[in-house]
Amino acid sequence: MRARWAAWAVAWCACTAAAPFEPRASHSSTMPSPVCDPLLLHNPPPLPLNAREHEAAVVHTARALADLVEKGIADEARATALARAVARAPLSPMPAAVALGAPQLHLGVLYVSEPSRLIIFQQNNSATLRQFWRTLASAWNATSVVWSNAWFSCEKDEEGWWGGIAAARGTGPTRAAAAIFRRWSSLPCEEAMHDWLGEFPRCDPVTTECEASRALRDGERKLEYSCKCRPGHWSQYGGGWVNGDSLERNNRNFLTCTPCGMGSSATACLADVYRVGLLAANLAGMLLCVVIGLIIFRKRKCKAVAMGMWTVLEVVLFGALLMYASAASQYISVPKWRCIAGAWLRELGFVACYGSVVLRLWVLLAEFRTRKAHRWTPKDSEVLRVVGAMVLGAGCYLAAFTATAACEEDIGGCARAAWHHVTGAAEILLLLAGIRIAYAARNANVPFQERGLLSAALWAEAACGVWWRGVAWVANDAAPERWPVAAVARAHLSSGAALACVLAPRLWHGYRARSLAQEVSRRGPAEGFGAEGEEEPTSEEVRAELKRLYVQLEILRNKTIRRDNPHISKRRGGRKPPHRRFSLQKKGSREKALQARRGGKGKPSGGASVVEASEAGDASRTPEDSVCSVEGPSHYTDGDTQA
Repeated sequence: MRARWAAWAVAWCACTAAAPFEPRASHSSTMPSPVCDPLLLHNPPPLPLNAREHEAAVVHTARALADLVEKGIADEARATALARAVARAPLSPMPAAVALGAPQLHLGVLYVSEPSRLIIFQQNNSATLRQFWRTLASAWNATSVVWSNAWFSCEKDEEGWWGGIAAARGTGPTRAAAAIFRRWSSLPCEEAMHDWLGEFPRCDPVTTECEASRALRDGERKLEYSCKCRPGHWSQYGGGWVNGDSLERNNRNFLTCTPCGMGSSATACLADVYRVGLLAANLAGMLLCVVIGLIIFRKRKCKAVAMGMWTVLEVVLFGALLMYASAASQYISVPKWRCIAGAWLRELGFVACYGSVVLRLWVLLAEFRTRKAHRWTPKDSEVLRVVGAMVLGAGCYLAAFTATAACEEDIGGCARAAWHHVTGAAEILLLLAGIRIAYAARNANVPFQERGLLSAALWAEAACGVWWRGVAWVANDAAPERWPVAAVARAHLSSGAALACVLAPRLWHGYRARSLAQEVSRRGPAEGFGAEGEEEPTSEEVRAELKRLYVQLEILRNKTIRRDNPHISKRRGGRKPPHRRFSLQKKGSREKALQARRGGKGKPSGGASVVEASEAGDASRTPEDSVCSVEGPSHYTDGDTQA
């Protein structure tokens, strides 16, 4: 039985190479069209944007027919219903024809959408139908899907460019094949078309593009060609398509385009001018990030920069630099590398930039919640480790993005917009987490209004991200990342929000925060505040300077009290180590016993009361706060420093 089925399969494949036969009209008495051999191209046609969806559709169709064969219910009626259902599938572009076949059951149907008609396989077919059956049979011995080369049909009903994809599923007697076909209005020119075009195309192969389409006028020629300048070139005909007949009437041997540059047409090369301008804007943003990074490194010991963790600020700048570079990568000529480079640079830059912003808010929240307990502040190294872990996770996700071959070389961008929607959702979740942390720390007293500025950056990026995903959703799942103008706008919005809200205010405060002592030393003590030609200090600067002066006066007063004072024991002074605990001594302690042994019993009782009062008065002081310490008090509160 298996040999018999194999013989039927061989016969079916051989029928595709049979001599052409004029098909019999089944529902009409009109005369059939004359026999015309199709033109088979040597180069594969361009794949659709959603090639993966077409492959999945043809595999599911072949598997469905194989299930019908296995159940023993496969016939022409059920195969026809299946073909009609596949022809109405929501694919882009819509299937132009669907073919199903099971040679062991002598079953073969071809359903053409426009005009709607059904063709049953028979051993004698026309030349055009033979190409459909040949495409269907090409996947019989293949384990994966097979994309066929395009062909041009010159018959009346099927005239135009055709091509398809085929797949076979099942084993042994239950194996079945399916094919989905689509049409093109034009295809790139190649050598096999020259006889049908009537001449060699008058298009320069270096500077122009050539496309062949169905001839609109009735005549001997079935095809006609058109030429257009390649990107970055211009000609006197403009940037559109020029028909070959126009070149023949103007006695042009070849349409040759000139590269855009010095002396080029400003109107024809306007798009290239825009591209150069956008690229210059991206490079300017990258240069700005480098300059700000150098400034922060030089001012890393400044109070305004040091309080914001200068290493984290450098990571924010590095992330903004990568986001600018992702927009600049849109000008890579190879589509595959353009897609991969843009995705990697964008996501790694986003995680490094806004991940650092979220972690900085977390540090502010941690400091705010531990203000009344033993103070715990996350160190820069801990924050950097968390940022590194986030970047590593993003790298694993992008590795999966690259490994699944989501980029196609022939469409100028990433084929599947689902990856970008998932990535956008992850970005918005990270931003919402940062906004939640900022809300929890809303009552924190943070210098330089840092919490509000970080929150503004997160809100701005979240609004831009939601708007960006909405545009992609409305545009029929087209990923906006493939548009250079949109990519540049997104990079400037994301990086600009970080630079404007995170770094610019901090640098401005660092520039404005000049202490009063520096001003006095520069202008002289006699001038003081309000010197002519100089702007007066703000109230915050005056308050900070007075507080510093009060602290210095307190330190000098304590040093004066301790200097050469015979009533203060030097052995009791000195700052105690941090682990040393201070415990109060009860009455009748070692000091009192020593005094009694030295003859203190004969002294008046008032002396003992003075000692006890002194010890009771010192009970509320720690060793560090005692004025008897050689180094003086270790810290001062606002109440101690005010007059």
